[in-house]
Amino acid sequence: MPPKKKSAGVRRERPTIREVAKLAGVGLMTVSRVINDHPSVKPRTKKKVFAAIQALGYERNEAAGLLKGQRAMMVGLIVPDLSDVFFAICANTIERLAREHGYQTLIVSSGHDADLEIQQAELMGRRKLSGLLLVTSGKTGPERLEKLMAGGLPIVAFDRPLEGVSADAVLIENRAGAEEAIEHLVRQRHSRIACLGYDDSAYPVRERVRGYRNVMLANGFQPNLALNIDSLDAARSWLETELKKTSRSTAIFSTNYRTTVFVLRALVEKKVKIPAEMAFVGFDDFDLAPAIAPPVTTVGQSPVDLAKRAFRLLIDRINNLADGVAPAPEKIMLPASLIIRESCGSRAKH
Repeated sequence: MPPKKKSAGVRRERPTIREVAKLAGVGLMTVSRVINDHPSVKPRTKKKVFAAIQALGYERNEAAGLLKGQRAMMVGLIVPDLSDVFFAICANTIERLAREHGYQTLIVSSGHDADLEIQQAELMGRRKLSGLLLVTSGKTGPERLEKLMAGGLPIVAFDRPLEGVSADAVLIENRAGAEEAIEHLVRQRHSRIACLGYDDSAYPVRERVRGYRNVMLANGFQPNLALNIDSLDAARSWLETELKKTSRSTAIFSTNYRTTVFVLRALVEKKVKIPAEMAFVGFDDFDLAPAIAPPVTTVGQSPVDLAKRAFRLLIDRINNLADGVAPAPEKIMLPASLIIRESCGSRAKH
């Protein structure tokens, strides 16, 4: 029987990461770190690995990697509301940083819906994302998030902690920022200071209200809280009632940007002079604050810095996971600072 002819045109299998490692004389993990631009790899080692990749014609096949249980070069971001300027800036910052690090970004809004939020997080877990950045609604079931983390999905919370979950968090000094604002108003000889806002179940607002209460009570003053100011009508209604009081408030502290806008509009409509008749300080600085007449005193926080720090921490956790390291969760606090302008009755200092 004549020997069988070798079949012509047999396609060679794609080169593997194992072959790259062998040719470069390094371990599989080192090749993976080079591909993912891990900062711990020495330049000389990178050069050897890249030379092996070029010689073999190796191309990363992400779909095949997912089938083998590897993570996609993608990070997820869940925020409560993308129409909120603060969260929009955070999302833009994270998307840019992810792109610079070779990651794509899956960005979704939970609409303050806890059930939708956990469903979105679980979907990202099933899609084998490399990590998740989360601004929680504050009501997400901790056991389901812990299950995702145990399954290999690093999660970093920012702006708000994940209550009941042992997870990393990057937060703003909300309470201290509010205390600084109220202490400043007290130094301006205000004792009847109203605190206006909404959604005090959310961590940032809750902390700002605590800061307000701390200073008021420490000075023997009666807190005056209205935490349902979520519309212009609500602001108008509060102001109409307040102006009828014989001992009405002489200063207002707003806990967030949206409330600030509503209250300032109501004050203008009622022709209340700021700061002569009603001093004003709002938490959250905004672009037009220095341009309004009078310029608005605010407690400033940086959404860019917040997003940057959270993203860096997530990249650290992704790399920790690749190295088989499990460090203790971190709680990072970023400052909030009082920006003094004329609406509080002081000369601008910032």
